Amino acid sequence: MAREIRETPILFGEDARRFLARMEERHPEPPEVRARRLRNYELMKKAYELGMAEKRAREAANGGVDPCFRQV
Repeated sequence: MAREIRETPILFGEDARRFLARMEERHPEPPEVRARRLRNYELMKKAYELGMAEKRAREAANGGVDPCFRQV
């Protein structure tokens, strides 16, 4: 059985100052990392759209029911 999730600790003093300073630091994304991320996003978006088009075609051919997915 899964364990309970502990409460998030509250930071005080120097720990809180360090945390806030770290949160305010900017870590710009390098252009090649951004380009790779956007390329991957576009690839996954096309795959999703293709899959949904195929699903809609199966549903249209089978009277609104997709035989590849069990209806629950």
